[in-house]
Amino acid sequence: MNRKNYKGKNNKKQGGVMKKLKRLFILIALISILGMTNFVYASSFNFTTNASSTTLKPGDTVVIGLNISNIDAGESGINTIEAVLEYDENVFEPVLSTNFAGLNNWSITYNDEEGENKGKFVAVIVQEGITEDQAIGNLTLKVKSDVNVDSTNVTFSNIKSNDGVEEITSPNQVISLNIDRPVVEEPEEPITNTVNENTIDEEENLSPNDIPQTGENTYIIIGIVLAAIVVGIIAYVGYKKIKDIK
Repeated sequence: MNRKNYKGKNNKKQGGVMKKLKRLFILIALISILGMTNFVYASSFNFTTNASSTTLKPGDTVVIGLNISNIDAGESGINTIEAVLEYDENVFEPVLSTNFAGLNNWSITYNDEEGENKGKFVAVIVQEGITEDQAIGNLTLKVKSDVNVDSTNVTFSNIKSNDGVEEITSPNQVISLNIDRPVVEEPEEPITNTVNENTIDEEENLSPNDIPQTGENTYIIIGIVLAAIVVGIIAYVGYKKIKDIK
């Protein structure tokens, strides 16, 4: 056999092997990528809330709906929800377990005792996991009558569930509420009457006895003089008559 032809056949054979190895490498890479994709897949769900009103007055109540949606936890679904309630105790009356009400066969318990787990609540449904959107309960809050703020937040944090194998979390929920407090009008300042004050001051400075004015004194003196003259004339005429009679 020609040596040149032998080398050509050998090169072709090696090229075919290399192509097969490349194809095998690509196949292994694709399988690895698909495997990694399945490995990083995680279950998920959304816990959402809504308020019956976002503007409240002192003494009002607000009902907050608790819901789950977008459940992606396989066929098993979810049957437990945990979260922590945070609210301003200066705005709302203390929350008790009776402030929660379960819906659609969900049962809710709330920890109102002081300690590490204060504010935590757990919602449970005793059946196979839920895979569809639904309301799980309501929370009723009452605004204090002596509230002194214009706005407040109600927050649900550390929200989680599980798919039977791993823990699933949901973003925190924050509800912003406005407080419509009555406007307290400040008392008006008294109007100062300077004329009256001056009059009062002048009256206080007056003597308790009436002091006649200068014009009044002149008229009195003239009157006395005229009266004296008249009396004198009358007396003189009377004296003359008596003298003539004698």
